[in-house]
Amino acid sequence: MESTKAVLTADIVNSTLMDGKDLNDLIVMIRSEFKQSKVSSEFYRGDSFHLLTEVEDAFEMALKLRVLARQVANVGAGGNADIRIAIGLGKVQDGIKSMALGKGEAFLLSGRELDLISKSQVRLSIRCSDSKIDPGLEAVALLADMILKDLSSKQAEVLSELLMGYTQMEVALKLKKSQSTINKLAQAGNWSQLEKASQIYRKLAFYIQD
Repeated sequence: MESTKAVLTADIVNSTLMDGKDLNDLIVMIRSEFKQSKVSSEFYRGDSFHLLTEVEDAFEMALKLRVLARQVANVGAGGNADIRIAIGLGKVQDGIKSMALGKGEAFLLSGRELDLISKSQVRLSIRCSDSKIDPGLEAVALLADMILKDLSSKQAEVLSELLMGYTQMEVALKLKKSQSTINKLAQAGNWSQLEKASQIYRKLAFYIQD
């Protein structure tokens, strides 16, 4: 049997340039996000991972992982850490016991796309086999990638909380900052554009479901 799912294949960008503690902290944060989101996942080669989730949740998951990384320093690279993510949307075999042995269209699309973007500056890409939907997914990923690449650690911290569903007032209380400061950081991080991109993704994803 097969089901329509999303597969995220990803790696931590320039992980060899990161301080050992910072890299370990980031991996712990990523694993914590996996556990909280209750998704199937598997690390390989130390700094790379596969993730299996529902199609409608894939884009938001990618955003959460990217903003987590942007909060961690990569001193060797002269900035903040980042994660390169390729999302493949399509059929996968049910009952997968090992992500490394996963079979199906979504695994193929995701793996091939990560290989392609690894040779460029692109750090987020989404692919499906439907030629009518694929260009829209590509545009959504491009917009999000442009925003996420330039996030400061403070902007990423605020966006991380907003992605969990908290209001700006709740984020202000949690981070012990004024609401105006949270609002400014959200605006500087283009939060409203990311929200719009998420809405568009969900509309496109609707047509890929079983």
